[in-house]
Amino acid sequence: MAPNCRGIDRREFLRLAAATPGLAFWSCEEEQSGTAAEVGMRYRPLGDTGLKVSEIAFGAHGVDNPPLMSAAVDAGINTFCTSGQYLDGLEEESLGRAMGKIGAGREELVIITGNRTRQGTSKQAVLDDIDASLRRLRTDYVDVYCTAEVRTPADFRVDALFEAIEVAKQAGKVSHLALSGHSGGMQACLNAAIDDGRFDMFFTKYDFISYPDQDRILERAGQRGIGTIVFKTNAGNRQKEVKDLEAGGLSFQQATWKWALTNPNVASVAVTLTNFDQIRECTAAVGSTLTRPEQGMLRRYRDEMTDKYCRFCGTCEASCPHDVAVAEVMRYAMYFKYYGREKEAMQLYRALPERCSAVTCASCPAPCAAGCPFGRGVHAELVEAHRLLTISGA
Repeated sequence: MAPNCRGIDRREFLRLAAATPGLAFWSCEEEQSGTAAEVGMRYRPLGDTGLKVSEIAFGAHGVDNPPLMSAAVDAGINTFCTSGQYLDGLEEESLGRAMGKIGAGREELVIITGNRTRQGTSKQAVLDDIDASLRRLRTDYVDVYCTAEVRTPADFRVDALFEAIEVAKQAGKVSHLALSGHSGGMQACLNAAIDDGRFDMFFTKYDFISYPDQDRILERAGQRGIGTIVFKTNAGNRQKEVKDLEAGGLSFQQATWKWALTNPNVASVAVTLTNFDQIRECTAAVGSTLTRPEQGMLRRYRDEMTDKYCRFCGTCEASCPHDVAVAEVMRYAMYFKYYGREKEAMQLYRALPERCSAVTCASCPAPCAAGCPFGRGVHAELVEAHRLLTISGA
């Protein structure tokens, strides 16, 4: 018999989370010996939408590669998460071309797209955005449309958004509405969206270090029939900084996906896939239990990164005299340093209003240094972030 790999049950999780945020490992009775090759891709219901989504979703960010998307479908991935703003629509066009070439019918795929809406966005602007996505995707409808980059409840309380979605639903162009975001304000956003009652899905950041109360929120969402797809499960993607973390053939990425899928309220994990090896790696993780060595690896990473990994909570921003958007700057620096998305990170940083950038940080007395609840060196990281993100005068 395989050895027991007792994790931390929900009650124990809640107790320990107060001392160590993000310590969320669900219990498993015994390690499974089955592999993804034996099990194949698995599917879960997306809340009460009636949709069945693959446990791994294709996170199409920075990807314009129809053959790769076709290979993902061949591997059993039926869910694609994209946006009209990614590559100025090129990713939607790429996915549209891929859907025209693969054997699967449109009804066999779950397509999730969307864009940012804010106060002042008109009903017609949302409808035009939906139509533009449909043209690029070469389809008559999308399964889920997201209002993206939500940071506060005010960001989604836009009457024009809900009016447009009702019109699009009646026209058969959109089936469900979702909320998407990854800032520190997501807990308040998710709770408010649950109470609002008009959202069918959440698309949110979720990892084993940040925001232990998020687990309870997703459970509450599940009870209301709201499905959840998560992303950024790797808590910063800094595994190379932890010596011998993956010794013995362990895969940090696979462990984070498996960890997220131990939560019954998570329907799928969206993974940014850029090559065929990644498709094989992520599909190999499906169907196998998070093992005791993998749990230990994640705990090691958590312990090493607790005072290094920015949760994008924004707590320290209250102590900044210059209105620096610390969470956004840190996120862009993460893309630059750990995700290989240097050009995009610099473009995003350049788009920030100058008063929200870290341009003033080098000469600031650094009151933010005491503002991080996790003891991070916020000031030094902001100075480095500005240097990186403005390199070569970009």
